Amino acid sequence: MTTHIKQMAVEIERLLDQNEWHLAIPLLKQVAAEGDPWGDYMLGLAYHYGQGIRRSRKQAEKWYRRAAVRKYDSAILNLGLLFATSRPPRYAEAFKQFRQAAQLGNRNAMYNLGLYYELGRHVNPNRRTSFRWYKKAAELGDDESQCIVGYCYHEGVGVKRDNKQGIYWYRRSARAGNPAACYNLGLSYRDGNGVRQNLKQALEWFKRGVELGHEEAKQRLEEMARDYIACKP
Repeated sequence: MTTHIKQMAVEIERLLDQNEWHLAIPLLKQVAAEGDPWGDYMLGLAYHYGQGIRRSRKQAEKWYRRAAVRKYDSAILNLGLLFATSRPPRYAEAFKQFRQAAQLGNRNAMYNLGLYYELGRHVNPNRRTSFRWYKKAAELGDDESQCIVGYCYHEGVGVKRDNKQGIYWYRRSARAGNPAACYNLGLSYRDGNGVRQNLKQALEWFKRGVELGHEEAKQRLEEMARDYIACKP
């Protein structure tokens, strides 16, 4: 970015922090006009989700493509998401974009490749390949992928079963605020599956899951409370 574009970017970020997209749009168009891929990408976002401007998938694709030509990985990822949610879904094109973004190090694209190989979208289902992509995303800090990797290790899906690794990845994901990982840790401590049984730890993780909105964690917490009351002399 040039100094001029950096100054505009600061103002744009200030406006976006205040959710004033309609005021940021003219500035983004100036940034894009000067050939900066960030401006192209942000305009793509605005059109994609109707932020400060009328929603247009056609315009979103146009601006994402401009940024994608300059190897802007987030724009390439969002092109894939745009194709995946079109009617009908354009899974082949989406897969191509996710693969390209993943090669540029985009962890969300890696997660999507894991999902595509898991579900068999455009490719034959392959749990081992799916696991490998989820693991790559998990190592880069994607909490959803971390939870999935924990499950795969815990249940031996796409990889040799390893309870220690399963708990490790559940814990990383849970500490990042993933509700499903909190729930899975609660189950593990309640049942002594992969860890020494510890009902206090189970309660703590179920409570954390409830705080994050996990409905099944709420049910398990209520069950444990009923069991406690029933066991009281």
